Amino acid sequence: MKIHHGHLPGAASQNRTETFTGTVWLDPVLAEDQPALAANSVCFTPGSRTYWHSHSEGQLLIVTHGRGFVQSRDEEKSPLTPGDIVYAPPGEEHWHGAAEDSILVHLAISLGSTDWLKEVDEDLYRRVVADG
Repeated sequence: MKIHHGHLPGAASQNRTETFTGTVWLDPVLAEDQPALAANSVCFTPGSRTYWHSHSEGQLLIVTHGRGFVQSRDEEKSPLTPGDIVYAPPGEEHWHGAAEDSILVHLAISLGSTDWLKEVDEDLYRRVVADG
């Protein structure tokens, strides 16, 4: 058993610019080699979001603060609020991010490799927010 106390020792917070739109900060919480596992606390500023992506072994998102949205390629979309838990199964293309007027903070537990795809189109983001 290993106990990690909220931050990966020696790891600095990262301002993520590649594969994200807007200002997004990531705090590494956990990194294990077998199986490939990463846990990060991610803070999205208003309007910021990931690019489309998928995870070879799936992803869990646990929302802790703010409001945001998640959407899969099949158009399934949902608003996110504190306490929500999202499971993206292996290979499912999706994106997630903050509402226009709120931060979004979630713990992202990613399994396996991440396949980063294209940026989320601004018009699509606006439609999701308007429907939210």
